[in-house]
Amino acid sequence: MKELSDTHGINISNPISVCWYKDPTVLMSGGVLLIYFLLYILPLGYRPLLIPDEPRYAEIAREMLATGDWVTPHLNGLRYFEKPPLGYWLNAISIALFGENEFAVRFPSALAAGTTTLIVYLFALQVWANQRIARLAALIHMTSLEVYVVGTLSVLDNFVTLFLTSGIFTFYLAASAPQKKPGGRKLWVLSGIAFGLAFLTKGFLAFAIPVLVLVPWIIWQGEWRILIKKGGWIILAAILISLPWAVLIHLREGDFWRYFFWIEHIKRFTADNAQHKAPFYYFLMYLPALAFPWLSLVPAAISGLRRIDRDGLKKRSALRLLWLWLLLPFLFFSTSSGKLATYILPCFPPFAVLAAAGLTGYLNSRHYKLFNIGILFNTLIFLCLLGAILISQTMDIGFRAYDETEHAKAALLALSLLLGTSAGLTAFFATRHEIKLAASIALIAPLLLVIQFVIPNETMRHKAPGQLLMQYRDRVNDNAIIISEASLVRATAWYLKRDDIYLISKGEVGYGLGYPDARHRYLDKERFQSLLEENASRWPILMVCKRKCDGELTALLPPTAQKQVWGQFTLWFAPEARHQIL
Repeated sequence: MKELSDTHGINISNPISVCWYKDPTVLMSGGVLLIYFLLYILPLGYRPLLIPDEPRYAEIAREMLATGDWVTPHLNGLRYFEKPPLGYWLNAISIALFGENEFAVRFPSALAAGTTTLIVYLFALQVWANQRIARLAALIHMTSLEVYVVGTLSVLDNFVTLFLTSGIFTFYLAASAPQKKPGGRKLWVLSGIAFGLAFLTKGFLAFAIPVLVLVPWIIWQGEWRILIKKGGWIILAAILISLPWAVLIHLREGDFWRYFFWIEHIKRFTADNAQHKAPFYYFLMYLPALAFPWLSLVPAAISGLRRIDRDGLKKRSALRLLWLWLLLPFLFFSTSSGKLATYILPCFPPFAVLAAAGLTGYLNSRHYKLFNIGILFNTLIFLCLLGAILISQTMDIGFRAYDETEHAKAALLALSLLLGTSAGLTAFFATRHEIKLAASIALIAPLLLVIQFVIPNETMRHKAPGQLLMQYRDRVNDNAIIISEASLVRATAWYLKRDDIYLISKGEVGYGLGYPDARHRYLDKERFQSLLEENASRWPILMVCKRKCDGELTALLPPTAQKQVWGQFTLWFAPEARHQIL
């Protein structure tokens, strides 16, 4: 391999050794690390958990710690087979270290997003041997709106994106290195381990994406023999890292693999009634928001990539890999029946590398028109948002983003939009490309810095039931009867620290309720009435619903039951009999 050196003259002929260089600025500048800390780490514990996903991954991890069962995932004490356990394990370790709080639940996700950004940096540095391009790639990745939002939520997509990115990067290093180089086998094994960890996070999808991306790339390169010679190491490593848990869960829960493969994979991606069903154009429709603010600069980046390729500054093989990595998973998820915005998160690492290289090449060639058009578009969006905030808060138009107690939030959001607008104008009028790039990052940074702290109260009343549930945590003892709709059982179990909650709907825990030892946990009207008759005089009763509770059921509650409505959440509470007498 040809020896490369970065802009500081540091030898990086070994693509991995750069990680261990004594000067940490070789990996990332202090400014990039500071931005990561401020955006991803600082706000993690500020807001309550948001439904539906965060309480789910918090509660399953909490129950693993409480029961000591790290093999079979449980939610509210019920078998929960939607995902393998690695994401739960990581959350459980964080909770064990930091306690049962919001920071602990979100920290693994934020760490995964940051590590993915580091790999984006290393990938760009490996290909271009240019610190500026590598740092810009890292900044583009961490400031893309979807990456930021998902990276500060407790969801599994951050982990699977990290492992897929790691596996593809190490595969690229292995395939690009001289085949007889000592230690080359380790890279193939590391790639397989990464894909095995992705499988332990989200299942067979972890194998579909690498095959979809890497097999066409190797064939396109004319190196298909590598798959025959080295592919076995990847497969063997992936199997070995996954096998212990795969065998244990089969021995303990014989139906796991049938349910997990057929329901969670085949039906989710192909069935007409698939979960989260959406049209083919779903991701295209939301892409302007998901990839904001960088999507508007794609025309300039594509123009710059053409110049880089023509000048020989970019390896053709790396370009091919990056384009396949970006486009094929995007098309794959677009053709599936079930869709969520987080599914295309693995597409953002190649997007960031391509965008960084393209924008650098475009601006270095002293062409500004396409860049300025994109920046102007982003600036106009900020101006429109700023105007909407000011109008909604100062004029009677029938809608207010913030209520009368939230003037500080409105002012902080407006200030961030104003700063972003100023940065956008700076990027538009600047003539030095370094200033243009810095200002384009400064356009989005103020908004991302404050967004976690300016969420309207009305939004929290519809997405965060924790504030309501915490009011009753000290009012229900271990014997209290707690009843919940399936959509809220995750949050109810997490905030009240219970795994024996009765259900008045089945939802995503319907499979777990089907087991003989769990069927009594589902209450139809007859069972609901019987449960109250047996316990209402002895123990407190708490029932929580999303929107309105079933009137036929609430009519059966004790006369002393009190109703509390908070946003879209309704809670009924009846104290135990002796408290009623007092």
